[in-house]
Amino acid sequence: MNDVLAKSRKIYVTRKIEFNAAHRLFNPELSEEENQRIYGKCSGLYGHGHNYVIEITLSGIIDRTTGYLFDLKALKALLEEEIVARFDHRHLNHEVKELERSVPTTEVLAVTIWDILESRLETITNKEVSLHEVKINETGKNSVRYLGE
Repeated sequence: MNDVLAKSRKIYVTRKIEFNAAHRLFNPELSEEENQRIYGKCSGLYGHGHNYVIEITLSGIIDRTTGYLFDLKALKALLEEEIVARFDHRHLNHEVKELERSVPTTEVLAVTIWDILESRLETITNKEVSLHEVKINETGKNSVRYLGE
């Protein structure tokens, strides 16, 4: 047996994906003036778009047989199926059922993506692998991290 795998070691594996989507930061419970004051130009009537870069990090113990934490090809397929297919080239306010009743900020998007992935990962991984972090880069200067807390 390889000395590296002789004892259990926690490791983190990250996969990056991208999608493009539009949203409008607007709370229907507030007036137009309040929305404009809170969200500024992000509250424009037709919304605006972002090229989101998402980093999904899994954590757990390296599998002694494969040497993997999780097969990255399988993670790529999962992310394309659950995230890219659901969000890419969509208007988040109108075309994504998970965001219908919320202001689709990047913070809300991070928690939503966590919930989608966590429930799916529970069905396909062993207890040694878990979702560790969802990080969303909304722009080159703004990002949100969610650790499931």
